[in-house]
Amino acid sequence: MTSPTRFTDPHAVDLWDSQFRWRSGNRLCDRTIDATWQRVATALADREGEECAYWRSRYAFAFGQWQLLPDPRLLRFAGTDMPVPALREPIAAVNAAAFVADSHTRRARFDHQRFGAAAAVAVRMLDDAAIAFGPDDDPSMRFGIGMIGLGDALASLGLAYDSAQAIRAAQAIARSLAMGCLHGSLKMAQERGDRRGDRCGQGGQGLAELWRNRALPAELAEAVARNHRHEGLTRIDGFSELARLANGASDGFDPSKDALHDSLGAASVDRQTAQRAIRGAVAPWIDAQPQTSPLQA
Repeated sequence: MTSPTRFTDPHAVDLWDSQFRWRSGNRLCDRTIDATWQRVATALADREGEECAYWRSRYAFAFGQWQLLPDPRLLRFAGTDMPVPALREPIAAVNAAAFVADSHTRRARFDHQRFGAAAAVAVRMLDDAAIAFGPDDDPSMRFGIGMIGLGDALASLGLAYDSAQAIRAAQAIARSLAMGCLHGSLKMAQERGDRRGDRCGQGGQGLAELWRNRALPAELAEAVARNHRHEGLTRIDGFSELARLANGASDGFDPSKDALHDSLGAASVDRQTAQRAIRGAVAPWIDAQPQTSPLQA
């Protein structure tokens, strides 16, 4: 049996209760956040046919462990008596901090394999969401899967936020996100084929152009060239609400809360320099870049 979801931040509880907890009139439907997870997971996994029960459990487990958080529109409306707004470019956040083993010890390490697997699950989840709730007039599938908890993960690994080691670790985590999403997309293309109407196959590049300058084994490059199911998979920004829900996880390129109280937090120029360096290391592995720099927000 899966243990109940653990809240550690009262602000996260308030956010769930005010924004994502399902109420129907005077009736409280989501008695716990695990009821919210089950509601959303059930609405998504209904598209999985004979594997419905497995994917419902898989999605709910990832949510409950704070590993993966679905689009806020799904949290609010999926499985309720209210319609889900047409999902254009649905998003999901993978929480990097949830994949650090033996955190804050000398044995601390990042589990790239499990992190990549969670990213692949995110692709499947949003593919299910696009089939169920995507707009009828737009058959494209462009997702926005990104990271929260990156600064927290670096702190858990014992890496100073402004160090060269942190920059290398952030780049490796971003690569694992990209590769996990890519494998998830290839799996969906194999199972479900090109997206509705195959508009991408009629002249579009699909993911091939996005991966043109990223090192790929030859067999993967060939598979990517044939994959026209998704136009984009990853993005950098737009996850602040999900970060707050995940017990106040660090958002975007922000350092951990602990780092904000040390000398780095006091030196805003050094902090911005470190953020730019990490962003520069991460960006080549991300499909959609922010319209404006997060450092200017």
